[in-house]
Amino acid sequence: MSAMNGAAASVRRALGGGMALALLASAVFASGASAHKASGTPTAYVAFGDSISFGYKEETFDINQVVNKTACEKFEQSACEPASSFEPGFVGDFGKKLASEEKGKGDALTTFNLGCPGETSGGLIGNGPLGSAIEAERTAKDEASLHLSAPCGYHNVDGFPLKTELGSGVSELEYAVGLLESGVDVKAVTINIGSNDELASVAQCKNPAYDAEQGFTSFTQCLVTEAGPGGHEYPGGLFNHIITNMGVTIGTLRAYGYTGPVVLLGFYNPDAIILSGSDALQQELNGALEAAVGAKELGEGVSVANPFPYFNYKKNSAHEAEHLQKYTEIYNENDKKVNLEKLVGHSVSAEEASKYPEGDIHPTAAGYAKIAQLVNKAFGI
Repeated sequence: MSAMNGAAASVRRALGGGMALALLASAVFASGASAHKASGTPTAYVAFGDSISFGYKEETFDINQVVNKTACEKFEQSACEPASSFEPGFVGDFGKKLASEEKGKGDALTTFNLGCPGETSGGLIGNGPLGSAIEAERTAKDEASLHLSAPCGYHNVDGFPLKTELGSGVSELEYAVGLLESGVDVKAVTINIGSNDELASVAQCKNPAYDAEQGFTSFTQCLVTEAGPGGHEYPGGLFNHIITNMGVTIGTLRAYGYTGPVVLLGFYNPDAIILSGSDALQQELNGALEAAVGAKELGEGVSVANPFPYFNYKKNSAHEAEHLQKYTEIYNENDKKVNLEKLVGHSVSAEEASKYPEGDIHPTAAGYAKIAQLVNKAFGI
């Protein structure tokens, strides 16, 4: 695994300079700076990611469905699920902190939150011109496929708005390349990605047909095998797939001129109490990510902000449950009721819902604030 992972000059040529993306990003940057009434030299913070970067909470989504029922029924998705209704999350908190630092230097920072709920590491790169060029170069070098996919189904399929509108079919990485190509002075990058890759593998391993096809005799055997180097779905296994795609993302940013720091989010385990043994797997992924970063396999200027020791720190299972209750929505009663009703297809009582084990896997406000603290520390501010 290398920092570039195939993202080189030929990728730049394949995109023909990325002018359309550059013009789009430049226009959005200008409008964003204006909206913030910024003065001084414009700079930017770019946040890649999934629902955690977006600041998503399931309860907020469900409340919007009720409060904005008319808009939702008319499929007026911007009014149904306005992006502004989701709390700033760690991206908003860190962006505010960094903007204060930049203001002290006489600069004016704009935050580009590219986060898309449900995004995978393959969708973050996307299967458009950029992803196709990267894959072609990897093929020429006999490197394994990245398993890229169409970007951001939350917006491009479901029609929901994002905190930064990327453009139809444009991936987060393509948008960021457009920013760099248009000369935007990017000061900081955060990347949170991979949890939806994990969830997809969990779903795959819960499929009896897949287990039978691959010769697995249990869910645990399937998940452990797929996560490691012997995995069937991805070359080198799921964990290698996630870290490789992170490396490709960073390498591409470097190829387009970004020289600043990159902070990668590690992985907490909201299902620790529900899935026996899952803590060990999540720690293995965090360990592999930190080892790759420590060995400079993802290049210079990369660090990890790992929430696992805080969200999952434990003296015993009861102690871990206390931390999960504080930092995640996994015990949220509203979410447990909604999830159980989706499962059984009818209304359930509050008592029935209280016995259901899984609410929302996303952070609470305290959880988002803790992640922001870790990111602040990783950037040294």
